[in-house]
Amino acid sequence: FCLFFGFESFAQKQEDVIYLKNGWILRGEITAKNQETITIKTQDRNVFVFKIDEILNTNKEDIPPSFNLKEKGFFHFTELGPLASQNTGELNVNTSAFSFQTINGYKVNPYFGIGLGVGIDLYATQTFIPAFATIRGDLTSKKQFVPFYFVDYGYGFNGTTNTLPNTSFNGGSVFATGLGLKIGLSEKAGVLISLGYRNQRYGATVNQQTNRDTYNRIALRAGFYL
Repeated sequence: FCLFFGFESFAQKQEDVIYLKNGWILRGEITAKNQETITIKTQDRNVFVFKIDEILNTNKEDIPPSFNLKEKGFFHFTELGPLASQNTGELNVNTSAFSFQTINGYKVNPYFGIGLGVGIDLYATQTFIPAFATIRGDLTSKKQFVPFYFVDYGYGFNGTTNTLPNTSFNGGSVFATGLGLKIGLSEKAGVLISLGYRNQRYGATVNQQTNRDTYNRIALRAGFYL
């Protein structure tokens, strides 16, 4: 996360806080201080000057992170996790898989965005490189914990190394849909988890005869978003 976000995304920034005897609390930057007065400039650019005997205490405190999700503009997702299944394939091998994908797109409004993604799905007996279009959007306007939906559709290129004579492996359409949860860590970025359904069609051609089949999996992913 430090590599993708930079240390600044997670570093706590601080501000000056003045506690007055009348109960007021002002937050901002102390710009001047002497034996008689203290001057503070607030974040909305107002400037206040107080006498020392009006002040109960001054302190430096962490600024709470802001989670103002942008309503439109560029978005990015990077996700990875297992594609779970109890099915078995050739040679009685369990065909659960590991999946990684990265997505870039444009958010039209808080509830709808479109993008393109690419990834790699590592099944026990085959490897796919999916390239797909995606529709994603938030389900609420909450700031820090935001549920979202996604629908992906594209083509999974079969990258399986062929070691069998007169045999070739083919790709096929890939479809995925599900729900997730964004957890804001800063104003610009956060982590996510999601759970969904994934369907990958594929084929194997043996002696010029093609057999088609489908991987149906439950996709559990974790990652980050920008």
